[in-house]
Amino acid sequence: MGDLRRCLGSMLVCGFDGGALPDDFRTLLQANSLGGVILFARNYSTDAHLSELTAQIHSLTEVPVLLAVDQEGGRVVRFAGDFPSYPSPRHYGLQHDAEGLLSATAQTAEHLHKAGVNLNLIPVCDLAPDDVAHVIHSRSYSSDPEEMADMVRLQIKCLREQGVLSCAKHFPGLASSYGDPHNVVSRSDQSLADFRQRDYIPFRAAIDAQVDMIMVTHLLAPQIDANAIATFSSVFVRQELREYLGFTGPVITDDLLMAGALEGVLTAEAGIKAILAGSDLLIYGNLSDNIIPVTEAITQAAASDPALAQRLEESSDRIRRFKLERLKAQGENPDPAQRPNR
Repeated sequence: MGDLRRCLGSMLVCGFDGGALPDDFRTLLQANSLGGVILFARNYSTDAHLSELTAQIHSLTEVPVLLAVDQEGGRVVRFAGDFPSYPSPRHYGLQHDAEGLLSATAQTAEHLHKAGVNLNLIPVCDLAPDDVAHVIHSRSYSSDPEEMADMVRLQIKCLREQGVLSCAKHFPGLASSYGDPHNVVSRSDQSLADFRQRDYIPFRAAIDAQVDMIMVTHLLAPQIDANAIATFSSVFVRQELREYLGFTGPVITDDLLMAGALEGVLTAEAGIKAILAGSDLLIYGNLSDNIIPVTEAITQAAASDPALAQRLEESSDRIRRFKLERLKAQGENPDPAQRPNR
């Protein structure tokens, strides 16, 4: 059970309420059983406080930890106040101002790196939909697949140069969807051929640019898999992302506490379904009060399910290799002997 618990822990990227790290998070980090922390506006007050919080998190574990944030610009930002503020990607796209978005990306990454945050969950690879009320509209640079592909390559390069990891999202692409996955199960009636010919183009560019990870989202696309949202679908994760597009890095879920993931599914069950589908990292946006019960529930399920246990071991190994390669390259030190005292 201990080995399975540590394997699962390496896969978890969890958020919490407030500006202070909860005791349960501290316990898991000290046991090397929490692979990442995702930060939100509720965790931020000033740059100084953010740096203190991230330093504390890094110091508690002997294994390099992912510290993630959604800092896209426009309406999707978690750190305001002292942090630089920029318009949305769509703002730059409508003005054909690629240099403007790249400058914003670089300056944001520089601030994140200085603050101890090593993963920005960008670039958005979804094509821009026409509907201004769509969840993706302002968050996407362009509706043109090739223009998006060019921007995606440049943003990934920009993040790498500033010492910050990248994440291409939201696979397989939400441009043709209706329904915001934060609130409902999002749905697209598009064919697999259309996804491959349009929506996949920016993701393929991200893979070519050596993006660090790819996020799969809570989208039901019945023409491809009528039985499961992409997050819980081996068709999307294994067949399309791994085999068709050839991505070999970590696959991370969108927040498993979104309504689009939890329709008829319990919190721990969402994690189990995502793992079995092929994801390596699980985002739970807020487990302030129940990170231990969720961890125990998934671990116990793996103890009695050889297929789930095997998946935990596979993903844990992929994450370990990824951290040794990518976090070390981005300035993290994976050598426990040279990490701060806990």
